[in-house]
Amino acid sequence: AEHLRDRAMADNVLWWQRHTGHRMLLSAHNGHVGYLSTHPDMYPRTQGAVLRDHLGSGYAAIGFSFAGGSFLTKDAALDGDWKPVTVPAARPGMNEHLLDRVGYRDFFLDLRTAPAEARAWLDRARPVYDAGSTFTADPLPALALGRAYDVLIHLHRVRAADKLTRGASAP
Repeated sequence: AEHLRDRAMADNVLWWQRHTGHRMLLSAHNGHVGYLSTHPDMYPRTQGAVLRDHLGSGYAAIGFSFAGGSFLTKDAALDGDWKPVTVPAARPGMNEHLLDRVGYRDFFLDLRTAPAEARAWLDRARPVYDAGSTFTADPLPALALGRAYDVLIHLHRVRAADKLTRGASAP
């Protein structure tokens, strides 16, 4: 089922675009919107790769990275409750460690226009924090950010979303 998931998600987006002609913003986990997967055994072809094949440069993948903090995740993608997980500051050797040393706390980078030296660094796979429905801390998956996305938004720290209780409304 997971092998077909991203293809089905891409087909839905393409159907909508064909029937409306509208531009749209697709919001999903990095592993779906990007061109490469941190888990190619489970997701050999991402939604983003399918969309790029059909839309060419009309599709731009925007990925997020963060150098530490908390987020909500589950023990299993389809089971259990969301729970907060806190990760330490990115360690040397991780993509996020060097990105967090840039002179800006939070920033975005258009990877398509990055200088050659930066592209060479970004095109090499390194360990990343990959927070999705589930999270594996050891070993961390690896990803070449420059080959996975067109634009990268880097955040210094993230904070887990507040869980709403049944019947409560958002503040």
